[in-house]
Amino acid sequence: MSNKWKLFWAASLAFVVLFQACGMHSWEETIISKADEKKMGREYDSLIRIGHKDVMAAGESIFIPNPNDQAQMNFYNFYQERAKEIVNAIRPKDLEALLPTGNECNKKKCTKDNFFEFNLINSKQVNAFAVPGGYVYFYTPILKEFKSESELSCVLAHEVGHIVMHHSRERMVKQVGVSIIIDALLGDGIGGLLASLGTSIWLMGHSQENEFEADSLGFYYTDKIGISSRGLSHFFARGLKSYDHDTGKCDEKKEGSILDVFSTHPPSCERVNRNRNLVLSSGQTEKSHPLNKHHINGKYYSDLVEAAGF
Repeated sequence: MSNKWKLFWAASLAFVVLFQACGMHSWEETIISKADEKKMGREYDSLIRIGHKDVMAAGESIFIPNPNDQAQMNFYNFYQERAKEIVNAIRPKDLEALLPTGNECNKKKCTKDNFFEFNLINSKQVNAFAVPGGYVYFYTPILKEFKSESELSCVLAHEVGHIVMHHSRERMVKQVGVSIIIDALLGDGIGGLLASLGTSIWLMGHSQENEFEADSLGFYYTDKIGISSRGLSHFFARGLKSYDHDTGKCDEKKEGSILDVFSTHPPSCERVNRNRNLVLSSGQTEKSHPLNKHHINGKYYSDLVEAAGF
């Protein structure tokens, strides 16, 4: 990029930041628009689907259920249905701030029904992550770590929360650098940016503020659809020696987790306590918000994931 262009963009960014406090739109969106986010997601997803070495470790592949394996199909459908429930719980104003308009969605009309995509990755990693533009990925080993539908739905809701709040866009602008992003958008394209950065840009830790915000949205979505929000506490508390199962509280001074799945995230103990307080204040009960709500032929989450062989 020429010095003239860089000077122009620097001046433009300064103008936007100056007026941000006056209630104008997010300055990050001036650099990376909603349409840019969707394009990033599509291109990143295409790299995953071909097993590109910059975004996939050796031996990893996108999971495609075997149509002749009824157990796999049952679980995969269950997973997609739970994800769709979370999407349906997104507030209209948040959707409006998320969906591109016109022909900016690869010649598809963008609605909440086709904007989000939820996929599984065959891997040895125990993790999950979200990519701008509505793409959520769960590595298959994490599926058997969930002990209830509530735990699955809470983590799904958490990842959707990251997308709704544009946390990756915010992190890219702050950590990658404006000049790199502008060069990509005006030069080699977003694909070049993705190829050069690899998976790390999506897997690196969000700020604690971002994580707590995604947790809060995870609580809101699960509470709204009628599944227990305790699943987030149960999941992050697993392996914490300081967790009291009777009270649901965790001693933050004795933090230490065997299963610290999201190792770059805030301390699990603090997240457990924050989520517990939200659940208690909401008045959720086992009857109004069960840990396991849906089933297929009488089989609930744990049975379905075990039968599928994950």
